Amino acid sequence: MTKLAYLHEPGVLHNLSCRYGLNEIYTYTGNILPLLYDVHMMEQYKGASFGELSPHLFAIADACYRALINDQGSQAILVSGESGAGKTETTKMLMRYLAFMGGRSGTEGRTVEQQVLESNPVLEAFGNAKTVKNNNSSRFGKFVEIQFDKYGKISGAAVRTYLLERS
Repeated sequence: MTKLAYLHEPGVLHNLSCRYGLNEIYTYTGNILPLLYDVHMMEQYKGASFGELSPHLFAIADACYRALINDQGSQAILVSGESGAGKTETTKMLMRYLAFMGGRSGTEGRTVEQQVLESNPVLEAFGNAKTVKNNNSSRFGKFVEIQFDKYGKISGAAVRTYLLERS
């Protein structure tokens, strides 16, 4: 898919059909649209009024960050979706944007953002198991808390897990 000359619906569908016909359904995936999540895009959404630009997760993150700074109150972003919908990647992008806006505090050469993201595979390993309804069910919800100091800089983070399903 990443080697298609033109990324458009007919090309993607034709590629999928050909691969399915050959029983070669697996492909490599890559960053197909990296420009949607780079620093240049973060700069565009930084300080923009909500709704001024096209819908984007950076617009949500910026609105929350601005409300946090201006209103001096806690903010929350709920990331939900079906299995494979991109919740983890969306959370990573939100955290990248907040780190971009709020600066980074390093501990032992690693940023707070890196430390939280590095904990995710361990949480995923404990959270996935075969259940009655799903062969690879994520049985835990995650609450990622990022703390900011009075200057709007990231000062800490915490991850809490919640059991969603018992077997």
